[in-house]
Amino acid sequence: MAIVHAHRGALGGVAVAVAVAIAAVVAGSGLALARTPAGTGSMIGMPMGRPVTTQGMSGTVTQLHQRVVRVTIHNFAFGPARLVVSPGTRIVWTNTDSDPHTVDGAKGLWSSEALDTGNQFARVFAKAGTFSYYCSIHPYMHGTIVVKK
Repeated sequence: MAIVHAHRGALGGVAVAVAVAIAAVVAGSGLALARTPAGTGSMIGMPMGRPVTTQGMSGTVTQLHQRVVRVTIHNFAFGPARLVVSPGTRIVWTNTDSDPHTVDGAKGLWSSEALDTGNQFARVFAKAGTFSYYCSIHPYMHGTIVVKK
């Protein structure tokens, strides 16, 4: 019984030592924060550039009023997989995979030949609408072009 009591006493001492150490750290950081001038470490005054493209939570990339927009075929996926563009935009797909891929309209409006590594396929989207596409070699690969006025 005395061993258990001594063991509990040792654990209690460790707990007190840990609590004291935590209190010292908290108190020390509180003092340091009190001495920190206002505004230090903030992003106030940093220049903020405006991106040409924006990506929303859905993974959609918007590139309005661009003459040419590029889509990369990489790791068996189109990137970006969903684009929002203006009428008249030319989309250029480039295959960077070692396997061939195609770019085929889901409604049969267009079809590319098999694109080997480094090959490209381009199409101009003149009218507003939503155009789904896929790779006929790997049908799980798909993307969407949304053309907005």
